[in-house]
Amino acid sequence: MKSMIFSPLSLPAVLLTAVTIVFYLTGLFHLAGVFLQWKRISQLRYQSLEKNQIPVTVIVCAHNELANLQKNLPPILNQQNSTFEVLIGLDRCNDGSKEWLQRQSHPHLKWIEIDQTPEGWDSKKYALNQCIQRAASDWLLLTDADCVPVSDYWLQSFQSLFAADINLVIGLGPYHATHNFISKITEYETLLTATQYVSETIAGRPYMAIGRNVAYRKSLFQEVAGFDGIQHITGGDDDLLIQKMDSIARPAVNIHPKSLTYSEPERTWKKYLTQKTRHLSVGKHYKEKFQKRLSFHSGIHSSLWLSCLYLIGFSDNPWRIIVPFALLVLIKGLFFKKIASKTGLPLRVAWYPLMDIMYAIFLPLVAIRAMLERNIRWKK
Repeated sequence: MKSMIFSPLSLPAVLLTAVTIVFYLTGLFHLAGVFLQWKRISQLRYQSLEKNQIPVTVIVCAHNELANLQKNLPPILNQQNSTFEVLIGLDRCNDGSKEWLQRQSHPHLKWIEIDQTPEGWDSKKYALNQCIQRAASDWLLLTDADCVPVSDYWLQSFQSLFAADINLVIGLGPYHATHNFISKITEYETLLTATQYVSETIAGRPYMAIGRNVAYRKSLFQEVAGFDGIQHITGGDDDLLIQKMDSIARPAVNIHPKSLTYSEPERTWKKYLTQKTRHLSVGKHYKEKFQKRLSFHSGIHSSLWLSCLYLIGFSDNPWRIIVPFALLVLIKGLFFKKIASKTGLPLRVAWYPLMDIMYAIFLPLVAIRAMLERNIRWKK
């Protein structure tokens, strides 16, 4: 049987050439993007922790979070500061959270009870909106019931950035490290997501924050009419709200080592996919300019990996692909290591290449699932 020989203009040869071009172009674009992100983030400096008397309201919304409140509320109440209040929004709780709070005696602690969510409102947004309306301070610092500050100076690290020309302070929120494979994915995704939104914020294009570690002025929230227009959407109490604020926001980024809040990662694939579907489903409600920008970055990343895998499988000399790609992965890893060190976010170097391909190929599939999903809730 004669062997099959492709002419230079045969379809497989043309396809191979096209994919090779895609590989090198996306590699250059991707590496340039990572370099730009590192350059921006490397310029960040954190303020020294000086006592600031600007009042702050810390807001925590909780739906049947008794165990988390018992564990995480004390570190919030014991912050090294005297000019703050902690306002808990009990969202339709029937787990004893109300009774437990009634037994607490702390001068900074307040709470409100929400019995039901009005028609047309996402339950978390409604609870958060009620807390914001009741807040005594202009500056609001938000976190979640399942989050714990890394130190007693968490609040002070944010206050050190409060200034007349600042109305939004974006913080970071890593996850506790475990040996679970899902934990490794979550850690890497957290680093890449933070790198993206911190870099864009520094460039003057804030499009998201994490609701478990962000501060903004109540007056800014009111100036953009709060959650009006997005109150019915599940999720987006952080990123969709930031996008409403983007044209008038004067942001700062808090990378102080004592500013982090930690959360527990999901431990099963079912819970992880449910969480990711909820988070990614908000993307279809992003402003068009942010959708295009993020889709471009994601497309470049995915195309780089897919073209690399294709060429390794079908090229007559795969080492011409493996060597430059390995060099790219190494350089990118060095930049990410520097970013991780700067921000305090973890990066498991040994797992980084595998996590990168998971992020490039697996998560876009979850995003497609999220775009098609209709029945998404915060908590029932």
